[in-house]
Amino acid sequence: MLEQEKITKFYTGYAPQEIISEIDIAMVSITQTNFPFIEIAKFAGGPRAVLRGTRVPVSVVIGYLLAGETPNTITEKILPHVTLAQIRDAILYYQAFRPQIDDERRENTEEAGRKTLRESLDDDKYNTITGHEHK
Repeated sequence: MLEQEKITKFYTGYAPQEIISEIDIAMVSITQTNFPFIEIAKFAGGPRAVLRGTRVPVSVVIGYLLAGETPNTITEKILPHVTLAQIRDAILYYQAFRPQIDDERRENTEEAGRKTLRESLDDDKYNTITGHEHK
């Protein structure tokens, strides 16, 4: 079983295929009915799914879970302003829109940030910002 599938089964009680079978992906619109604790927020890099009423992206929540955190540790220690219901909805949203969230997670790595800087700045500016020469 894939790591994401383990997360879904453990934290939601549903296997991923059960969640997907309950959601007709072609017909899903991002509404309070489908994912009551998720909303789409505008960021400089484009729109992202976030926990409703926060600026916490679903991709960040999933990153914590994949790193070994539990919903309880997230709500009690890391993001005390979010609820377990929001975390559960983030997991369900991830199962429905995994490719988009996985792309978002890849785009937000340190390596991706350095690559973007490297492509948009000349050598002097890149070295000033990063504090070292590009290799």
